[in-house]
Amino acid sequence: MAGKRRRFKPYELFGRTVNLPEAVARVKGDSASVPDTCRFCKGEVKLVNNADFYKGREYGWPLAYCCTSCGARVGCHPGTDIPLGTLADGPTMQARREAHDAFDRLWRGKTPWHRSQAYRALAKALGVRFAHISWMDVPECKRVVSLCQSGALFV
Repeated sequence: MAGKRRRFKPYELFGRTVNLPEAVARVKGDSASVPDTCRFCKGEVKLVNNADFYKGREYGWPLAYCCTSCGARVGCHPGTDIPLGTLADGPTMQARREAHDAFDRLWRGKTPWHRSQAYRALAKALGVRFAHISWMDVPECKRVVSLCQSGALFV
């Protein structure tokens, strides 16, 4: 979405105020577009409360996008309806967890600067401008694990 930023208006949903200016301002870098069609099954995607798939209990900020057909989902940045990444089905969620397990060891316990540097190094190793695990599919996540295990990323 080059040059144009989505305009955010505050509104109420599930008893919460969504998209207050200070919450939107906390979202850094590129943001994923709001899904309306599932990338896995082409089903309809709706903004839901995450209690719908956590057995009635909310975790963290409760907004998430979820496919009404296959259940693929993605959470939202706290205080907003801005997706944290792209929709993930079961195998994608598992691959992202494995990628995070390998990748987070590179920077965890250090400063936020180290995390940013780690993602820059990852983007360079992958040959892309911007990298974040929440935007990756299964093959990309497997590549992240391989890069981390081989020592190819230096932070």
